[in-house]
Amino acid sequence: MTPEIRRARTAFWWVGVIVPLALIALASIVVLSWLPDVPDPAATHWGLDGVDGYGPSWTPLALLIGLGGGTVLLFALIALLSHRLPQQGAAAPIAQPQWSATARLLGAMSLGTAGLMAVLAIVTTAAQRGLADAADAADITPWIPVLLVVMIGLAAAGWFLQPAVSRSPESSGDAATPLPLADHERAVWMKTVTVARVGQVVLGTAVFLMIAMSVLLFAQDVVAAWIVAAVALIVAVLVSTSLTFRVRASAAGLRVRSVMGWPRIDIPSAEIASVRAVRVDPFAEFGGWGYRFGMDGRRGVVLRTGDALEVARTNGRVFVVTVDDAATAASVLAASADPR
Repeated sequence: MTPEIRRARTAFWWVGVIVPLALIALASIVVLSWLPDVPDPAATHWGLDGVDGYGPSWTPLALLIGLGGGTVLLFALIALLSHRLPQQGAAAPIAQPQWSATARLLGAMSLGTAGLMAVLAIVTTAAQRGLADAADAADITPWIPVLLVVMIGLAAAGWFLQPAVSRSPESSGDAATPLPLADHERAVWMKTVTVARVGQVVLGTAVFLMIAMSVLLFAQDVVAAWIVAAVALIVAVLVSTSLTFRVRASAAGLRVRSVMGWPRIDIPSAEIASVRAVRVDPFAEFGGWGYRFGMDGRRGVVLRTGDALEVARTNGRVFVVTVDDAATAASVLAASADPR
């Protein structure tokens, strides 16, 4: 582990775990000390006309600890599992990013979420202190801008308090050597790549949950159900177009096309500056699976962890596609871009 990565991981522990849990713990102490003064049942939801939802007086505390603390621990688990350090004595470990901008973002989101949940629990509890009936609780709508400022402010602070880490050299490779071809020879390389099993589960679960939420809202005759249903439809279409891609490298350049026909990415050989085979972790480096934009400026079709083809274009942009036998594809493309 380099000093740069050690500093980044230490900063993440403070920004994304220790400080957020401390905020939640302090807010929990305040809320717990106020519970004897809160009516039971207590107000748990405010609408346009005031309080319209009730629950046990300990509900804000449970949400603070369960949802707030759970989110912090979930983000920490995701970041640390996605950036596991190599085991000592392991034989030929698979190269894996030891830290990335995605982990930095998770740390910032953790701090912002913890601040939001802490202030929200204190505000909703304070609005009911000393009341005999929770229906008389003051409207908390004026606090919404404050909550947003706290969340965004803490998240921004969390981002800048963590150092940026350049991409691990283990995940990069040398520029590909052009495939040796005679003047009359042409090479074409083709592969089909499908999103990894874990990506299928995560994406499928997300679509299912959105559809289930739409059905539930329609069943309860909620007007917003149409909005949720529209979003669920868009997400379902995007996921369906991101599951399987066909990759083709030839003298014409690189073509990456979804089996659904869209999206389609064409990079002519004249626009290829360099090409190489690299290793990519979709979540650690791009935040997920599918057609993604990396925090380091790269974009690409990343469907699973492992070998990938990285193409640097003459305009400075970098495109990545995860695919087996990426080294051969890189050689074919390097030959197509060779001016001789």
